[in-house]
Amino acid sequence: MSQFEVAVVGRGLIGSAAARHLAEAGHSVALIGSGEPADYATSSGPFASHYDEGRITRMIDPDPAWSHLAIRSIGRYADIEERSGIPFHSGAGLVYSPADPQADLAHARKLDVDAREISADDVAERFGIDMSSADTIILEAAPAGHINPRRMIAAQSKLTAEAGGTVVDAPVSATVPRADGVHLTVGNDTLVVEGVLLCTGAWAAELVGVELPLERSLRTILMAELDEGPTLPSLISRTDPAACETDPRHDVYWVPPVRFPDGRVMLKIGGYDPAATMADDIATVVDWFRSGGSQAEADDLESRLREFLPNRTIRSRDIKPCVVTNTPHDLPWIDWVDDHVAVAVGGCGSAAKSADEIGRLAGTLFTDEGWTDPVLKLSSFRPSNT
Repeated sequence: MSQFEVAVVGRGLIGSAAARHLAEAGHSVALIGSGEPADYATSSGPFASHYDEGRITRMIDPDPAWSHLAIRSIGRYADIEERSGIPFHSGAGLVYSPADPQADLAHARKLDVDAREISADDVAERFGIDMSSADTIILEAAPAGHINPRRMIAAQSKLTAEAGGTVVDAPVSATVPRADGVHLTVGNDTLVVEGVLLCTGAWAAELVGVELPLERSLRTILMAELDEGPTLPSLISRTDPAACETDPRHDVYWVPPVRFPDGRVMLKIGGYDPAATMADDIATVVDWFRSGGSQAEADDLESRLREFLPNRTIRSRDIKPCVVTNTPHDLPWIDWVDDHVAVAVGGCGSAAKSADEIGRLAGTLFTDEGWTDPVLKLSSFRPSNT
């Protein structure tokens, strides 16, 4: 039986960041969670969407809170890479077609983000991307681009261990409050901790034992191997919400071609689907990951990709299931849920790039000083109906 001040449950992007910040601040920390399933078709989970080679990173966002989270996180990428020796960030830039471009540009200028308007002709000439249907296009320069989630988690975990934290590659099956602290059942072992931070995404509600009104959207992403062509930036094409409801092809994103474990260099594209299934329980999430995803959604994404890149050839493709965990307030849910357990869950499809700061803020709940951020208030990360 081992004892720690804090157990961070969930070895994803947010959990690994929280554990690093706590460990480097001198706290006794255990970072706990299973690794990636070897076979989706037979595994019972837990699954996660960070088993991936590419996520968009950007500073520009309509919501100031998301921009602040991203700016702080991205500002620490180079330090994490240098000290861990594990590179994970590429400043490939971002082309962005938002619903309210002028508001986004004004917000970017206020926060000193390197973003400017660019014409569809320029985008076509530089990148071979057809965005002629967009009203306004914004180009955000590096450090916008993309990160490798697997490598970023490896870097955070390595630094956690170097700072004295303990990394446990096993699932937590139970959390039981006792007089001497919270008892965690981890494989065949029991850990006793003063506090627990759950960074378990779609699995949070069942594990914590209290009701968390999180929406779990079952989604599919497409990976496409392209022929040779211009170097591509990351891309987000998002029009007004009404248009997205009637035609989900108005809300798509991609991560430019990166090398996947099978050796292929593939572009990853996903988007919004108003008909996506919402999972009411973990069994449904597990079944979804085992299913391999939706061929129909993948076909729609391929059609949209061909519209954006009319002069490129798709050599091969794969599809993959994922789950997006949304909160009622469209920000990560960071808060105490009882006297000993806090959560940092609900990435809303936007948390990967900002995970280091989300984890840092969540970790402050377990410090003597607590949450003291002068800009981002804890109340903003609590759903209004809790």
